[in-house]
Formats: sequence, structure tokens, C-alpha cells
Amino acid sequence: MSRRTLYILLFASLALNLFILGAVAGAAFLGGRFHHPRPGRGAPPMFAAAAVLNEPERGAYVDALRGAAGEAGPKLRQARAIRREAFQRLGADPVDSAGVMADLDQARALETQARQAVDQRIVNFTAQLPAADRARLAQALAAPPPHRRRRGPPPPP
Repeated sequence: MSRRTLYILLFASLALNLFILGAVAGAAFLGGRFHHPRPGRGAPPMFAAAAVLNEPERGAYVDALRGAAGEAGPKLRQARAIRREAFQRLGADPVDSAGVMADLDQARALETQARQAVDQRIVNFTAQLPAADRARLAQALAAPPPHRRRRGPPPPP
């Protein structure tokens, strides 16, 4: 074997080993971040609020939220598609600023409709709870989300 071939094989082996070590380290670092979070443990705030409810109410609340999310999903996907297409049209010559803004307004309206449906489902569910449970859930929903680590420098004061 020539010296050049040995160097190529050594380099390829080194690259493969670094790739494998990076994959193992990445999997260890990320751990279980790709599983569905359970209420109260890193879940979105509306789902995390379910942790303050008793088991039967918690299940009904999560089911109501999932139903609302399932209904809101198509509108949110449509809004993202409209927004993406509108931003792509910014590269056209000449730019149709009014048309782009109209599409962005439409996307925003769809997002608002979807969020309104989720909020309505939460209000309807919560209104049926006993006063003590309703107060706990309201407090959990109003609480700010837990602090998350930021990437990059902090915002200026």
C-alpha cells in the first residue's frame, strides 16, 4: 500500500470516529428531549397547567386541549404556508408590498382564529370546574413560563 493510501485511510477513519463520538455525545447531551412531555414537566404552559388538577379532571382537560389543538392545526399550517409564500414574493421585481401585507394579515387572522378556539375550549372547560379547582387552574395558566436558558448574549437593558 502506498503512503498516500494510508494517509487517506487514516483520515477517513479519524473522520468516522469523530462522527460516531459526536453522535454519541449529542445523544447523551440531548437525552430525552425528543419525547412527548408530560403535563407539568417541560410541557407547553397550557398543558403544564394540568398538573394542578386531580387525575380525572387532568385527563379531561388534556383531552380538551388536544381536541382544540387538532382543530387549530389546519389553520395554523395554512397560516404558515401563506406567510412563507408571502415572504418568498418579497424577492420578486417589482415587489407587491400591498399584496404581501394582505397575505400576512390573512395569516395573522388565521392564527388569531386558531388561538381563539383553543382559548375558548379552555374557558369552557374551566367554567365547569368547582371554584377551588378553577382558581388553581387559573393561577397555573396565568403564571409565567419557567425560565429557560438563553442562547447568545442577553438583550440590552
